[in-house]
Amino acid sequence: MRKIVNLTKPKGSIVRLMIFNDDYGTYLFGYKKNEDCAAEWDEWYETENDAMTSVSKNYGVKKLEWKEIPNPEPNCQHDRINPVRIKGREKEKPEHGKLERLVNGKWIKFEKN
Repeated sequence: MRKIVNLTKPKGSIVRLMIFNDDYGTYLFGYKKNEDCAAEWDEWYETENDAMTSVSKNYGVKKLEWKEIPNPEPNCQHDRINPVRIKGREKEKPEHGKLERLVNGKWIKFEKN
């Protein structure tokens, strides 16, 4: 499960954070918008605990403030809440710069925001 939090006290332009764990460690994403969008930046940590400690120290977020959300669908962007992928990634022929989003079970062209 990923974790997400809207900051009660934004830091600079960052208003939302997300944590994502995979086999390689933990990623922390920072966002300028509360709605679903691509992250402005990401940081890597060895463990989720390391990421949580950093967020607590740098943003004042307590562990109980995080909300769990499902992990991304296969081949989808890890920093997006809803399913968005690079076109062709599922066929191992990614067309970088071209995105698709899942709407009513169908992949449609998606313009970056």
